[in-house]
Amino acid sequence: MFWFIAEDNAYYHNKKFLYQTLSSYTKLDLESTTPLNTQSKNKEFENLSTTQLLINPTLADIQILFKNPFHQCFIIVSNNPPPKDYQSFFSIKNLPNKYGILTTQEYQSNVPESKALENRLGLSVIDSPFTLQDIGGATALKKYTTQLLRAEQQGYKAKGIFLVGIPGTGKTFFPKCFAGELKRMLIALNLSQIMESDSPILKLNSIFEYLHQRAIDYPQEKFVILIDEIEKMIGNATAKEKQMLGRLLTILNDINTPACEYKFNAIFFATANDLGSILANNPEFLRRGRWDELFFINLPTHEYAIEMFEIYIKKYKLDFALEIMSLYEIFAEIENKYQKDNTIANRFPYTPAEIENFCKRLDFVKKAEGENFKREDIIECVEMIIPLTKSAQDGLNKMVAQKELFIEI
Repeated sequence: MFWFIAEDNAYYHNKKFLYQTLSSYTKLDLESTTPLNTQSKNKEFENLSTTQLLINPTLADIQILFKNPFHQCFIIVSNNPPPKDYQSFFSIKNLPNKYGILTTQEYQSNVPESKALENRLGLSVIDSPFTLQDIGGATALKKYTTQLLRAEQQGYKAKGIFLVGIPGTGKTFFPKCFAGELKRMLIALNLSQIMESDSPILKLNSIFEYLHQRAIDYPQEKFVILIDEIEKMIGNATAKEKQMLGRLLTILNDINTPACEYKFNAIFFATANDLGSILANNPEFLRRGRWDELFFINLPTHEYAIEMFEIYIKKYKLDFALEIMSLYEIFAEIENKYQKDNTIANRFPYTPAEIENFCKRLDFVKKAEGENFKREDIIECVEMIIPLTKSAQDGLNKMVAQKELFIEI
């Protein structure tokens, strides 16, 4: 006996669509079958003897079905799973929506795919507008992305990328650009949010079970899954957190291998600012095989910093500033003020986030001052955007000391 769970209203209002879909699952010819109106409680319903299709039966309806000793096969389509006491009698399957992630009702209401997926998973989902062109530098990451696309055409399936490095260097931004470049939705696997649920491991399992079912229904779908600041789950973790982490590590280790219980096409990104707790408590987290690549994102080189400035000058329409002070002069001003405090050799003192913040402030001051905007305003912005290389020098030095474990960017 089959029990099909269908969210999409098309199954309840489009008989042809219903029969075509059910026939592909059951291998039964249902063209001559008329769905029973279980609310009628007529004699036909109480004396079933052949294959019958029922739509949204009540518990009382199901009890009548099982009192009939002559039934051969029941096919039930419902918004809900079968009652707990009857689940073992049915082969339970989820019917795919007519419009992929979207149900017919969502499609007609112009619900974005990212929002629909977000509602089902209970997690933040991003349909990223960014691409790799929005990133300055990061050549190794861009090269890996190009190689990955070519390898996938030959059947390769990536597991994941681990990104560690200085705060503000784009560890979270790169996965968004990666997802946008490859036109894949990004799922933010917020472990702290999952830990707040009544049963975190069941919640985690339900997320992967949903993606597993989607892969069965839509094998061409691909996702990016981001686990941000994963070191927060490691170190002074509670017993429940350690149990959760163990479950996650098992999935990360087995994904895209024959041993994995879940089959879906997604590449994982995990980020961390500080490896101290990971190296002290779970060094196996970093082993090869669990991650395809391990990258350390350092401060930008002078060349990459120029690329980043050019991106943000274009974004914030800052050509007016360059008419007053050239980019070379701005760089010289920043380096003269902060390079002496920068202990990281051959690197620009500003992180990408600080470069953007500097450009945003120029935009703010220009809009506030109008025609009175002058050279001194640019110099004041340099003085106000104090980099981590000055304010958190010891912490940065500890992070940079870990770069030997990774491919440095």
